Amino acid sequence: MSSRRLSLSAAIRELNTDVDFYVRTGEQHNDYMRSLVSRMGNTSMTTVDDLHAKAVVGPELVYVGSANITHSGLTVNRELCEIMENEYGSVATYLDVELGL
Repeated sequence: MSSRRLSLSAAIRELNTDVDFYVRTGEQHNDYMRSLVSRMGNTSMTTVDDLHAKAVVGPELVYVGSANITHSGLTVNRELCEIMENEYGSVATYLDVELGL
């Protein structure tokens, strides 16, 4: 990566990895992310009834932080987020151990 600052969609494309998005069920503000995910071939979106965590989980990396995964959360608001190694090496294991999903 040529810069440490990338949009989330640019980072996903550059990292060339599968990414699963988990969002709260019934939240209309997730429509922006839903439309973005539908245009990327290596992503999926799952809804969870009581989810409040903000995370994007891949087999190698996890994006976590204060940002809602919405247009404003990802492009307008000043948020504190981090991309870290997924120490479990698996999306399913991360979600099970860290979020009980």
